[in-house]
Amino acid sequence: MWRIPQNLRNMLTCFRFCKHSIMTICTTKCKLISLSVVIVILLAIGICAVSLCKTVYHHILLKELTISNHSTGYELWKETPIPMYLNVYMFNWTNADEVLKNWTTKPIFQECGPYVFSEHHIRVNLTWNETENTVTYYQKRIWQFQSDLSTGTLQDNITNLNVIAATAAYLVRKKIAPIQEIASFFIDLKEKHLVQTRTVSQWTFEGYEDKLLQLLVKLNISNFNIPESKFGWFYGRNNSEVYDGNFTMYTGVDNIDLLGIINKWNSVSWTGDYTSYCGVVNGTSGELWPPVKKYDKVAIFSPDLCSTIWLSHQTNYSEEIVGMTGKKYIGTDFLFDNGTKYPEQKCFVNDKSFPSGVRDVSACKFGAPAFVSFPHFYLADNYYTDPIVEVRASVQLNLLIEPMRNIHMFKNVKETFVPMLWFSQTTELTETLGRKTKMLLTVPSILTYSGCGLIGIACLLIFVTVYYAYNKVWISHEEERLLSEDT
Repeated sequence: MWRIPQNLRNMLTCFRFCKHSIMTICTTKCKLISLSVVIVILLAIGICAVSLCKTVYHHILLKELTISNHSTGYELWKETPIPMYLNVYMFNWTNADEVLKNWTTKPIFQECGPYVFSEHHIRVNLTWNETENTVTYYQKRIWQFQSDLSTGTLQDNITNLNVIAATAAYLVRKKIAPIQEIASFFIDLKEKHLVQTRTVSQWTFEGYEDKLLQLLVKLNISNFNIPESKFGWFYGRNNSEVYDGNFTMYTGVDNIDLLGIINKWNSVSWTGDYTSYCGVVNGTSGELWPPVKKYDKVAIFSPDLCSTIWLSHQTNYSEEIVGMTGKKYIGTDFLFDNGTKYPEQKCFVNDKSFPSGVRDVSACKFGAPAFVSFPHFYLADNYYTDPIVEVRASVQLNLLIEPMRNIHMFKNVKETFVPMLWFSQTTELTETLGRKTKMLLTVPSILTYSGCGLIGIACLLIFVTVYYAYNKVWISHEEERLLSEDT
């Protein structure tokens, strides 16, 4: 049997050892280089994720929340996907006959309801103002009665003040005696009674025909500019695109803190119904908000009040909604103050100053003696509750009646703020939208934690690389493997 000479075997062994050594050195360098590249990449991504977290999040907010033709926020804003409800409570004057005979008797009101209507909002006729980063739009609101959620029906009878008669008398309260007497003649001719009974449907959206109102519309009296011959608190609003007027709103494209802020109503930035800052158009519509984390107060512009209402952050309150902790903003005594406690609120007093707790919105309600307050006259002066008992009643609408010696129907009345109705709007955040919102809110945390995690992994790899390189572990293991193969 042929055998390889010993010297040749030694040469082959040496060659094999050298070959494996060269390959081992190359492999080690490749591993070190590869690990170094990985470490650099992990460090770069991690540092960028941590340092650019706010920038990236701001970019995501601009893309998702701002109002533009390509944003997610635009689709949600154009047609509100969140279920909304209007809860209406009517006040039934149960002892009206007794009070009309003797005004020393305190009026008693029974609260009826809620009468619940689903509410849907659609923005229409949009005009983009690119130079100002605003959008002008009309708002179409659709209501449908929800019998299953309501206490009572639309056919319930409600007795309360004759709104048209009270409005007509209020409009001539400062006129000379002959004009008041003429007004008194027509009021007695057409109205007959200071109180009237109507169904809930008539009081709200359906409306009812009124002979005095029809006469006033025909006479086209400038101070009495109701455009309809029927009256209802919400008459003419359902499905109307123009009733609320047009709004101009910041899109937030150039400044996310302005997102949803309305700066014009009916193309002007001042309502004309109040002086000073009280008449300035400001605040959101109540559905679209800029990030409110840093705000102690938020403003909502209400076309129903022709003014802005301010809500304050309730610091000792938090509530979890769909897995998210929400902030609660409430109305305080500042909201309907008349300058008694907060001098800047005095500009809401248009005509006669009353104790704090109501806002005169007569200029916004076709001259009707309308005043708004919190339900139950909450936070209002006792002046409003002393003449009334058993009012168990979110904004309340009240009508003022006061004695007028030249108007027969109001000759013997006592000055009283009569509660007519109060209503609240509620929304329900859907689980689907809640999950999307929660995901958006967690983006900063995800970026920060991910970045820190990548930096941590990179640091660990640096430690491992240095340790193994220092001890030449890879080469030693390779040599041991080669020797075992030769053996």
